[in-house]
Amino acid sequence: MTRLCLLSAALLLVAGCAGGASPSPFDQATSSASASPTPGEPAFTEIVAWSSATPLPYMTPTATLPPEASACRADQVSAGHAGWQGATGSMLGGFLIWNTSAEPCRLTGRPSVAILDRAGHRLNVIDVPISSPAVQPIVLSAHQPVPVLYEDVPGGLGTVMVQWFNWCATSPIEPLSLAITLPTGGVLHAPVVMGSTPRCDAPSAGSTMSVGNFNVTAGPSPTDPPAVPAEGLRVALEVPGQATAGQTLHYVAILTNPTASPINLDPCPAYMERINSVGGWVVSDYILDCSGVPTIAPGASVRFAMELDLPASLPPSDKAAIVWSLDPYYSEGFPPRSPAAKVPIQVVAP
Repeated sequence: MTRLCLLSAALLLVAGCAGGASPSPFDQATSSASASPTPGEPAFTEIVAWSSATPLPYMTPTATLPPEASACRADQVSAGHAGWQGATGSMLGGFLIWNTSAEPCRLTGRPSVAILDRAGHRLNVIDVPISSPAVQPIVLSAHQPVPVLYEDVPGGLGTVMVQWFNWCATSPIEPLSLAITLPTGGVLHAPVVMGSTPRCDAPSAGSTMSVGNFNVTAGPSPTDPPAVPAEGLRVALEVPGQATAGQTLHYVAILTNPTASPINLDPCPAYMERINSVGGWVVSDYILDCSGVPTIAPGASVRFAMELDLPASLPPSDKAAIVWSLDPYYSEGFPPRSPAAKVPIQVVAP
């Protein structure tokens, strides 16, 4: 299953969403710092040990750059399925680009992106680049399939991560859309299918959107752990009040089966854990250790130990949040509908 951490990331994102966006798992997630299963539900009293097992690396297509792969023109490609979700007050997500022409074409660098309201008026948002490794050109093959919203993303499509910060003006008239200007010129338009405006953190400052370089989607992988249906599990977190940069954060993720049927955890699903902070974020992907808990019985809860290594460079913040999600996509422009939880946490210096 294609994942992007933005972010991606990508994943990832989350202290609150503004506006009237459709609810995502992060909007519906637990916000208590010590959330517990509903009273009366059977639960394992012991905590399942943390496992350092990680999902297999995502196999990015090794697209070569044939001489005939000229730079993509706006009339050769389409964009769509733009979206974002709350990431500690900002909005984190992205969009997809695919080749509709009969010839391969090349994308290099990053596009410029403007946000438009329903009438097509440009919002007062400054486009800034995301700090990233050296630019690598990607090649889009001819006649690429049109991606389907909320389904696995085909491999080899273009993808761009965006993060929108600090919206303090009045709410724009939705639906929003993106005007995407390619490095070679020409503009693509992509509807925003999920997401709204970010939180106002600094009324005297402007609003910005960070835009990443062109990347390529990896495509579904048959070796990935399966996704667990959103309606099949509830997630809650037991998290300490603060996390120290440069140390390992220890906490507990509680999975509860509210249904009348057992939920199979064989093979064990992957999960993403992330800390979002005003000054940066940390993202990791692991696989649950389900060797002793292959199923969760109806009405039962299981407690899993969690670990997240925090770099010493993570800036202190009293507006951070830890986000935990089962088997997430990264930021292919449409966030997953999978079980998730978020809890505020303070990041302190070493």
